[in-house]
Amino acid sequence: MVKLLKYLWALPITVLGLLLLLLALPSRPHVARLRIGQTSALCAWGGWLSSWLRKHPLGAMSAASIGHVVIARNARQLCWSGAHELEHVRQTELWGIFMPFAYVLNGLWQLVRGKRFYRDNYFEVAAYRFGPERFDRRDKR
Repeated sequence: MVKLLKYLWALPITVLGLLLLLLALPSRPHVARLRIGQTSALCAWGGWLSSWLRKHPLGAMSAASIGHVVIARNARQLCWSGAHELEHVRQTELWGIFMPFAYVLNGLWQLVRGKRFYRDNYFEVAAYRFGPERFDRRDKR
């Protein structure tokens, strides 16, 4: 019952991820379910998603989570950042529709404090504790 409530709470964000995946279907991305512990997501990589992530308006990305949907450039990038992205899925289960607002507000708060929007963002700091990329978290400006 609790898991169902988490899915429903995150559903508005997940719908956006599913719409993006629907748009990518003609390019034939690979799709699979990824689960770590109690957190799972529908994952897609390749096809048009690879180009979109590489040329994302906010900067190139290896992977991204949108609710319970994780998209990645390719399978290697998904393996590399899967645990990181599933932490964002877990965060969305906690914050629901407020997740994008909380993420942006925290990033702005970090900027006001003279820190970095992305790397010092509470949600990213929490996600960087997972997966191999945690070893690449250098304190560079």
